[in-house]
Amino acid sequence: MPSDFRQTSSALRGDQERSRRSLILVGILGLLLVAVGLWVTLARVPVYAVSEFARLQARDAVHPVDIQIAGRVMAVNLPIGGNVRQGDVLIALDATDIGLRLDDARAAERGLTAQITALDAEIAAREEALASTSTLGRASVSEARAARSQTEAQASFASRERERADLMRQAGVVAESDVDRAAATWVQAKAAVTAHDHRLTVLSTETHRDIADRRAQNDSLRRSLAALHAERDSAGVAVKRLEIEVARHTVRAPIDGLLGQVRAPQVGSVVTVGQTVAVVTPETAIQLVADFAPAAAIGRVRRGQHARMRVTGFPWTQYGMLHATVTAVSSEVSDGRIRVELALDPQAPSAIPSRHGLIGEVEIEIEQVSPGVLLARSAGQLFDHSEPR
Repeated sequence: MPSDFRQTSSALRGDQERSRRSLILVGILGLLLVAVGLWVTLARVPVYAVSEFARLQARDAVHPVDIQIAGRVMAVNLPIGGNVRQGDVLIALDATDIGLRLDDARAAERGLTAQITALDAEIAAREEALASTSTLGRASVSEARAARSQTEAQASFASRERERADLMRQAGVVAESDVDRAAATWVQAKAAVTAHDHRLTVLSTETHRDIADRRAQNDSLRRSLAALHAERDSAGVAVKRLEIEVARHTVRAPIDGLLGQVRAPQVGSVVTVGQTVAVVTPETAIQLVADFAPAAAIGRVRRGQHARMRVTGFPWTQYGMLHATVTAVSSEVSDGRIRVELALDPQAPSAIPSRHGLIGEVEIEIEQVSPGVLLARSAGQLFDHSEPR
């Protein structure tokens, strides 16, 4: 009897222990359910828009280095990743023929310049001679006029003497010979006046003809000078054109920057017009550019949102990620994508070099929602996919 009582008591105590453990387990499960419910309802989980088409690029446009004229390569200076300054010679093409033509054109221009200088000097000398001829002509004509005036005065005096002698002959005062001598003197004086008139006419005619001839010669020289100027201008244009041709045989760096995408031709090979041999990247600020699917970006990606980039070739577990902020979002779709520009965070430490051309994947935090909302969205997507179409 006592043994049965002990067994019964022991069984009761076991049942009580199992009930206590069950209650504790139920309590723990309840607490877990409450905690899960609170987390699903109150917790916030970031939601990201992801683009696999992201790249680092210079904020300013890169400049391709193109061949402008076909030719044979004489020298190449295209160090991959090297620094170049604007105007540095990158490739030199054979320009022997153009150089010889340029030398001929320059020689022709110099010869025309020398002819123009000589003709300018000759025209100046002829102008001085014309001025001297005009001055001397006027002086000769003035002298001849003065001589005529003097001779005319003498003829007038001789005429009065002849008249006086004639009157005196009529009065019987003088002899007939005196009258004849006075008449002869008058005739000589009149003839001298006529000679002076003729001389004055000849001098005036010769002076005008000489001045006209010299002016005509000077006009002809000026026309020749104008033709020489036109020839020299044409030669100058030819020189400039050939200089441009020679310059096109030398490929120079368009800007200061770094050489990339180098496809250097071999010395002695022939290059074609439009062939791109390198790209010069300006050493300016680097920005992050990503292309998103319209459904992921339109209305969801906005300025100021935080982003991070996993760079291809740099495992994020070892090198970390680049952090950035959205600065611009395209309002139009191009090639089925939305372009988003981001500024790298200079304060965020990173072992990844910010170099033009790096590619990777970008995540932009577009919102924070509760896990319950995420579960509801997932369920809705599953339901949409499962519906027959």
